Amino acid sequence: MRTVSRALLTLCLFWNVVAFARQPTPHLPDPDLTPGDVFDVTLTDICTPGYSKTVRAVPKYLRDQVFRNYGIESHQRSNYQLDHLIPLAIGGSNSVRNLWPQPYNASPWGARAKDRLENRLRRLVCDGKLDLKTAQQEIAADWTKAYRKHVGAPPVVAAREPPVRPTASGHEVWVNTHSGK
Repeated sequence: MRTVSRALLTLCLFWNVVAFARQPTPHLPDPDLTPGDVFDVTLTDICTPGYSKTVRAVPKYLRDQVFRNYGIESHQRSNYQLDHLIPLAIGGSNSVRNLWPQPYNASPWGARAKDRLENRLRRLVCDGKLDLKTAQQEIAADWTKAYRKHVGAPPVVAAREPPVRPTASGHEVWVNTHSGK
């Protein structure tokens, strides 16, 4: 009986280690669900001001599918930005293979940091300093590495100071003057 118990315990521990190791990094999409996908575009297309607005069209059913694929309930969606892994600005598509729920609070690698990288890559591509395919591949492989390469050090997130609360000394009494009592 002890041998069976130990075997089951070992199996459970192994399963937990494997399951934990497969947990996605919160600031990176699951590569099986979101490998990245692109439109067939030219430099002229993406470097035309306003290009992204002309192709941004993600219907509700597709947004819902992406959140479902990632197991995110409707009441949790406000914590995420539905993001294009390869941004529209450098030819990314609206395909489910290019969409993922990017958390706002994955500090310092939240949605706003990725937006800075996307703008930088578009500028580099349109200025002829970076090949379009290379930019697409780098951001799809690991956007945080692309950020370090093309923008610099990880964004610094300022720690919020706790509010200073006045304290009463032994001789003082605080009165709430807003309560009317």
